[in-house]
Amino acid sequence: MKIAIVDLGSNTIRLSVYHTLPDGRFELLFSEKEMAGLVSYVRGGRLSPEGIQRACTGIRDFQGLLRQFDMGAPHVFATASLRNIRNTEEAVAQIREDTGVEVDVISGELEAKLGYYGTRLATNLRDGAVFDIGGGSTEILEVRGGEIRKAQSLPIGSLALFNTCVDGLWPKKKELKKIRTAVVSALKEAWLPEQRVEKVCGVGGTARAVLKIANAWYEKPAGNRSLTPAEVRRLTRLLLERDHQARKLILRSCPDRVHTILPGMMLMNTLTEKLCCGELYISPYGVREGYLCHKLLNAGT
Repeated sequence: MKIAIVDLGSNTIRLSVYHTLPDGRFELLFSEKEMAGLVSYVRGGRLSPEGIQRACTGIRDFQGLLRQFDMGAPHVFATASLRNIRNTEEAVAQIREDTGVEVDVISGELEAKLGYYGTRLATNLRDGAVFDIGGGSTEILEVRGGEIRKAQSLPIGSLALFNTCVDGLWPKKKELKKIRTAVVSALKEAWLPEQRVEKVCGVGGTARAVLKIANAWYEKPAGNRSLTPAEVRRLTRLLLERDHQARKLILRSCPDRVHTILPGMMLMNTLTEKLCCGELYISPYGVREGYLCHKLLNAGT
């Protein structure tokens, strides 16, 4: 059976098509994404008509692609892109009218849990923490003995930081300071484990982009998925130099995130320092795979 999922995120709209097997296993057949930047269309806490239409356009584009493969309607879910706005119901209704699909707007707590369920498909994390830095929100979760202790979503993300703190493409020194202040302020409101943990899993596009840059800079194997807090810290210092070397690394590794990678990196570095005293594992799986297995295949956790 083939299942298509559209993740309507604050920064990207991503289509993932999976081939599922009767025993609950799956394989990713292909994935496509559009850098929609929906959080950039939020005005006064409301997603503008232009933003709603941008979401509709992305969904329709993917519907057209799926028709070429004789596939039916995708399962569409939204995270902070529609959750953290005042006109959620209006946006969902307009998307339904324009595309014919019903958007499942998931809560921040569920998003954090689905991210953890996704990581469990790649690594058996029973004691530790998970963070997921998105465009408009960041989820943090602690797990002990295989049981979720706490799960939280914060209204801070890589694209949101860029939009509120940066005027141009590359942050100036005063803008970097503004980003740092925003990160510290947001994490003051966060629940964090009382002590740092041995293993932390990073989920999402920002974490994967940082891993790609780190593997290139530290000359690690392409399949490496682990970093230390010290490596993240040194890489952050390097990229914040914003010199030719830093720009070349970013443009070669994640050109589509050139405007959001520095804010995202600063947030990721701070979270790593506060959460991790051992290994930072960057999961190849996250919320989409958690959604597939937990909500669509009923495979549980």
